[in-house]
Amino acid sequence: MSFKQIVSAAVMSALVLSFAGCAGPEQDTVTIAVIGNEADLYPGYKDGTEKAAEDARSEYEESGFNIEYEFYNYDGSYDEGAAIVDMLAADEDVTAVIGAADMELNKTAAHVFDSAGKIFVVPFFLYDSVFDDNHYSTVFSMCNSGQTVGEILRRAASETPVKRWAVCTAGGEFEQSEMNGFLQYDADDGIKIIDCVNIYELENNIDGIYSRWENLGVEGVVIFAENEEGFELLRQIKRRFPSMVCAGDTAFDNTDITLNDAELTAAMNGFIMANEFIFNIETNEEMDRYIKFTEEYTAETGEELDLWYIQGYNAVRMIADTATNANTAEPRRIAESLHERGYSGLFQDLSFSDNGKLAEKDRVYTVFDAEGYAEDYLLRDEVR
Repeated sequence: MSFKQIVSAAVMSALVLSFAGCAGPEQDTVTIAVIGNEADLYPGYKDGTEKAAEDARSEYEESGFNIEYEFYNYDGSYDEGAAIVDMLAADEDVTAVIGAADMELNKTAAHVFDSAGKIFVVPFFLYDSVFDDNHYSTVFSMCNSGQTVGEILRRAASETPVKRWAVCTAGGEFEQSEMNGFLQYDADDGIKIIDCVNIYELENNIDGIYSRWENLGVEGVVIFAENEEGFELLRQIKRRFPSMVCAGDTAFDNTDITLNDAELTAAMNGFIMANEFIFNIETNEEMDRYIKFTEEYTAETGEELDLWYIQGYNAVRMIADTATNANTAEPRRIAESLHERGYSGLFQDLSFSDNGKLAEKDRVYTVFDAEGYAEDYLLRDEVR
């Protein structure tokens, strides 16, 4: 081989190594797994996750990234869900996992996936302690904390003419956090908490507690229910006190139940609800964009848009977009970018505290009308 040929070979080898060293992302595949009990998902949620994967795959087709998506259906039991969590944690190809609606399962999954170095996104309510008591670096909540929900309802209550309130709560950890948010909100708002009662105590001593409320002059009740038991309680309260102002969280956001029961529809009239997740529509321009989006969605699918479609969509796009923008498919680097920059998605702007809790304080609450439909209100001291 001549000297010239040796030099040429060396140059070619250097060029190959150079190109390999700057050839885009460290990995070319971002694999996103979504866990859910398909029989019990919120309307539109799964469709939103699937559409997000489809859109991201198309948008980033020429970027060097391949977006892979898989939905893992389970029967809703903790054991089957935990088996899926363990399987995904052991799969080296999985970049990120979107959690199910079960708080106990997600509490375990947060620890498992953070230990495995995988991103874990929780698009549903989760115990405040998961974030407050740990230092997870790859776990992110897309929902209001229980404490925040309680604070929102306290602020919304202060915007009504009703000042004498009772608090009725289930004994679960999340509901206790909500109650603490309502009770401990430090503001000179004129609200007087004059009774606190456990839901199950109320169910077993309805007449006695209702008599106590009459004697105390209770005007409003905030109900922190675990599941659907809140509907029957609301029905009974309204039978006894038709003018009582009632409030609660998204345990009451179930149109399949309320719109198919005339008495419940009537009982929900004026009901104040704190939302599960942040939804950014605060200007006329944002509202116009949202209306256009809903019209296009209905024209394409033949169905009304449910906001859970948007939550599911953003959960998946948050991972795909952040990976592409940060030019990496390595989970811990994607997590670092989310901590540093947050995520601006479809009608949602999200940022996260150091421990992964949603950093924004929601500024919106919802009130139901006589026909069972909801209207959002911006908290008074947040109005621009």
